[in-house]
Amino acid sequence: MLPEFRKYSLFIADDHTLFVDALVLALQHQTSFPVDIFGTAQNGEDLLSKLQSICPDILLLDLNMPVLSGLEVIPTLKNDYPDLQIIIVTKYSDPKFVKECLHIHKVSGYILKSSSFQELIDGIVSVSKGQLYISKNLQLYPKDVADADLPSLFEEAFLVKYHLTRREVEILGLISQAKSSSEIAENLFISPQTVGAHRKNIMRKLNITTTAGLVRFAIQNQMG
Repeated sequence: MLPEFRKYSLFIADDHTLFVDALVLALQHQTSFPVDIFGTAQNGEDLLSKLQSICPDILLLDLNMPVLSGLEVIPTLKNDYPDLQIIIVTKYSDPKFVKECLHIHKVSGYILKSSSFQELIDGIVSVSKGQLYISKNLQLYPKDVADADLPSLFEEAFLVKYHLTRREVEILGLISQAKSSSEIAENLFISPQTVGAHRKNIMRKLNITTTAGLVRFAIQNQMG
């Protein structure tokens, strides 16, 4: 966790000059979380060279860069700069990239470029506090990454995002399979009244008023 009594230093690695210039300008002019921009790089090789003389707190790293990509440079960064907090900022939402970055390389955040600037700030703030941050636009519960080899990273992020309990997620998944309250109760060895209470809590937390809405939400998040 980074101390809160000073500005946080950022470094940006991305090969799109216009995007980087706009991002630097926006970061310098926002006041909710003052930062110092220590530098920028257009590829992984350039990044490693520049990090030899500076030591930023947080790195905003694009995955797709020439010469040496962000994905290729992460292992070296984790080995040589273990205290550097890495936030992936990318257009790639494919679960295989998310899994590799979060689970294998243990980066601190994963934010899609389709996200708002405010969400980027939220991500930087969360990471500065030692918390994992995953883009709100990112699928948090993909079936093809929620496997036996992956700890509860995606599940935990999903629970935090929607303020759900594991039991509520379990019930929501069964609702998406068109199971009745009685069937869910029998499946989970609880009473139909308990299922009903959970259903009401889920609707309140998700601000959804119909069963059809719950089913739609569960399908969109691949929970069935």
